[in-house]
Amino acid sequence: MQTAAYASYRTITTQTAGPGELLLQLYQAAIKNIGQARLAIEAVNVPDAHKHIVRAQEILLELQRTLDHEQGGDLAPRLDALYGFMRGRLFDANMRKEIGPLDEVQGLLRSLLAAWQIAVRQSAR
Repeated sequence: MQTAAYASYRTITTQTAGPGELLLQLYQAAIKNIGQARLAIEAVNVPDAHKHIVRAQEILLELQRTLDHEQGGDLAPRLDALYGFMRGRLFDANMRKEIGPLDEVQGLLRSLLAAWQIAVRQSAR
């Protein structure tokens, strides 16, 4: 359970972060929730597994919603398709309570996070 101080800290960090930092926070949250879902599946804790998988799906949906298809060039539709694919894999993981699709999506998100971290650092310069 989060303490009130930690919850306040998270609220402030989210409200003061720029768009690039918010994007990174979303990726990190999705990766964390998938990791927690994996642990819950291993512990045969179906309700927690479901909760964390749904949270990761909601984050991916938010990432899809915020894509700028007008200014995103080739990247926006590709990311849109990739996010949709990942949401589908998470759906499969949730329905079957399987770890394989979770690992697949988490790997993709980690790769994307690393690329976005570089892009955010470079744009900050």
